[in-house]
Amino acid sequence: MNDSRRDFRALLAALITFFGLLIGAKWHFLVAAILAVGVYTGVYLISKPKLMIGNTEIEALENAEEIKAIYQKLQIDQKKLTEAAASIKDTSIKAKTNELAKITNDIEFYLENNPKEISKSRHFLDYYIGTAREIVDNYNDLDRANVSADKFNDIKEKTKESLDLLIKIFASQRDAYHKDKINKLEVETDLLEQTIKLGGDIKWKRKNGDL
Repeated sequence: MNDSRRDFRALLAALITFFGLLIGAKWHFLVAAILAVGVYTGVYLISKPKLMIGNTEIEALENAEEIKAIYQKLQIDQKKLTEAAASIKDTSIKAKTNELAKITNDIEFYLENNPKEISKSRHFLDYYIGTAREIVDNYNDLDRANVSADKFNDIKEKTKESLDLLIKIFASQRDAYHKDKINKLEVETDLLEQTIKLGGDIKWKRKNGDL
């Protein structure tokens, strides 16, 4: 609920209270006015919108307002990366930018469901995603500026190198969020492979009369 709707609801409740007490109950003007102010304040405070990220309430988190702002900027950056990729002519750079946007979307999805991790991710979200946007935007600007072919080819190569490095950094950040699950899966896979191998060895020994 936005502030204007909160104001309207609180004011409506206050007016109903005031005139109800003043005209309906014949209370003193001053008493009715004081109670109406109290109702306005109460309704305004009660109707304060909850701070949410996705379906998760973040009201109880420290610096909840700041966390919300960081997440909203991430959403904007992801959208801008996707939009920038659509306007790139070079197929290689377009593909790399799309890959960055996809990984950013993966990160956004994770943080939406785990908002406690947003504060810990602030440096990455501010610096690296901001750097990615700057590199892609600069490339598009220079492409539209029609700089000399030799110079632009050099810019292309440097842009590709930068995007390759950023893709590795982005993927590493995304995978770090799931480190525990990845480690658990690797352990379970190793155990499964050992179990299958052990079962195969037993069958072979039985077949050859060693058991």
